[in-house]
Amino acid sequence: KKIVIIRRSAMERMTLARYVPLPWKRTQPLWGYNQNGPMVIRASGVKEGSNVRANECPYASLHGMSLSAGGFASDTRCGDEKSVRKSYTLLMEMQWIRDPKANIENWYITDIEKIIQEAYQMNPHGPLPMVLPGETFINVGQNPKVGSSIRQTQHTQLCQGSLKLYPILQIPSKHSPRRLRDSADATLEVVEVLPKDMSPEHAGIMIRVVAANPTSPAVVKFLVDLRFHLLSHVDGAAEAIDFLVTAVSDENGKFVVIFAPIAQLFQLDDQHPDLATWANPLTGESSEAVGLQETRIDFGKGVGHFLVAKPALRAQLLDNGEDTLRRIWAFNRIPGIQNLIEEFIVKNDVLANNTTE
Repeated sequence: KKIVIIRRSAMERMTLARYVPLPWKRTQPLWGYNQNGPMVIRASGVKEGSNVRANECPYASLHGMSLSAGGFASDTRCGDEKSVRKSYTLLMEMQWIRDPKANIENWYITDIEKIIQEAYQMNPHGPLPMVLPGETFINVGQNPKVGSSIRQTQHTQLCQGSLKLYPILQIPSKHSPRRLRDSADATLEVVEVLPKDMSPEHAGIMIRVVAANPTSPAVVKFLVDLRFHLLSHVDGAAEAIDFLVTAVSDENGKFVVIFAPIAQLFQLDDQHPDLATWANPLTGESSEAVGLQETRIDFGKGVGHFLVAKPALRAQLLDNGEDTLRRIWAFNRIPGIQNLIEEFIVKNDVLANNTTE
């Protein structure tokens, strides 16, 4: 019997899926969390890679997804000075496994740094008038468990989008933006999301960080440490809470990172998830009790992208889409989470002395 090795470059010419490789280096640990407590899934300092490709089941404009590629050798060998032809190294041609621990799952492991790195590399870094022909703004995020159908393989979602396209991400906070202490320009806001007829204790909470370079250590460390703090201080956090993180350009030369702690909803019946009744175990509310036809928050629904599987949801969204979306955010609230966030900010001396007007 013979074993024939077919080069990666040959197989890539036959596949229908093309991809864009994005190399980056992790600066903060990626934390996992289960009933036994926290664990480091990926250490700081390791080389990572993201392969960006089209999403085969799109639900947004220019919808793509990014798979982790850090496990494989991915270097490129250049030709001589007279040649413009490039070729893969032998290790890459053989799909050589460089880091067997790089293949991680998608549930319970919100990879904040991966999201931010991809958003920063794929978006224009200047204001809209400086955008070149063919360039566009990209929204990058990761589905929480309730919106993720693929558990075993880590992946982020991306689509055409910027801050200006998503009114829900523009909700003003009660206070002026506050500057992060170790950053020259990064600002922080704690935003309450709720309908006008609800009291503040029912608000969903999002953290909005704005920075010219969101990959700066001050921004990434703040968000990674905050996630760890919340997982460590919420009872039963491994099964009780999750996170929506998404990063977009503001079209003015800065980036906006949204970090939102949300409850892990559970399904009350055996219907298809799009038709099911959902409950928030931390508040005891159900989608049926509050009159919502959809209560899940994920990469799409969190900003207002809905796949409508039932006429009642379509009618509810068309009747008052913004109010419905605000109610969905409020439904996903974690009681007491705002106090935990403010406690972390004060205890860790996160903010500069002055605020940004």
